[in-house]
Amino acid sequence: MCNNCNSFTIIDINNTIMMIQDQIPFLYKIAYKYTSESEVADDLVQETLYKALKNESSFKKGTNLRAWLSIILRNNFINEYRKKSRYTNTDDVTTYVGDKEKYKAGNAGISQMHLEYINNAITQLPDNLKQPFLYYFDGYSYEEISNMFKVPLGTVKSRIHHARKKLKKSLKHLKAA
Repeated sequence: MCNNCNSFTIIDINNTIMMIQDQIPFLYKIAYKYTSESEVADDLVQETLYKALKNESSFKKGTNLRAWLSIILRNNFINEYRKKSRYTNTDDVTTYVGDKEKYKAGNAGISQMHLEYINNAITQLPDNLKQPFLYYFDGYSYEEISNMFKVPLGTVKSRIHHARKKLKKSLKHLKAA
C-alpha cells in the first residue's frame, strides 16, 4: 500500500497494475449470491479485501487476481457459515414447554401447574443466565443482548445455552406428564 495512491494495488508479472478496487463490484455480486442480503454481502466483501491486503505477499505474480479474491471470499463465507451453524439455535420454547398438541394438558389445573413449574424453574436460574435467557425469549437478538449487558457475543450465546440446559433438566418431568 502506498501513501500517495488513492487505492490499493497488486502488481502482476507484466508490471501492469490491477486495482483491487476494480474487483469490488464483482466480489459484491458473488457475495450477494451467497448471502441474499446486501449488508451481509458488504461485510463479506470488506472482510475479503482486508484478508487480501493482509496476505498480499501470498498472491503469486502472474495469477488471476479475480480468482484469488473469489477464493478468499468463498472461504470467508464458508467460515462464517460454519461459525453460525455451530451457534445456531435449533431449540425453541417447545423443547421445554412441549409441543401444544403432543403435551397438551387435560385440564386448566394441570396447565396452570405446568406454568408454575416453568416459571419457578426460570426464577431458579442464576441471574447471569436468567436475564439473557428472558431477553432472548422476549425476542431480542444475541447482538442486542450483548450490547445491553456489554459482554461479548459468545458469552451471551453461552449463557443462553446453559440456561436452556438447566431448564431442560429441571423440566424433564413435564414431558412425562
